[in-house]
Amino acid sequence: MIADEEFWRLVAVLGGRPEVQDDRPYERLTAVLAEEPVERIIGFAETLAFKLYELDRRVLARAVPPGGDQLTEDGFLYARCAVVVAGPAAFDAVLADPAAFGRFTTVEAAHAESILDVASNAYQTMTGKEWEHVEEYDYETGSNEQWW
Repeated sequence: MIADEEFWRLVAVLGGRPEVQDDRPYERLTAVLAEEPVERIIGFAETLAFKLYELDRRVLARAVPPGGDQLTEDGFLYARCAVVVAGPAAFDAVLADPAAFGRFTTVEAAHAESILDVASNAYQTMTGKEWEHVEEYDYETGSNEQWW
């Protein structure tokens, strides 16, 4: 993993607006990471996985998007991605108050799932090789047994 300050500095490249339907911020972050040593790319992936794992909680999964049904497993993962893309203040707010999670459950915020590909794309850009790294923390829905 990388230090939280460094992780959030890199995430800030995305602009803090998960609802924006634009791939350019993710391409910028990929380019920034591709200039880093492989260890930092892996560290980014590990830290992202851990942050998503921390947000993997039943109380959050039960959130209902505005005007919709309960989130699917993928929808819940994408909403957690949106929280991370929004930055450390949003991340801390959601952990402190699950009611703050609702704004990240919109269809538009689901585009934040693009953050999941940043490390592997940066690695492939840098090395020309396929990404085969498996993160220590599983961020798939329901993996954080402590909070389910």
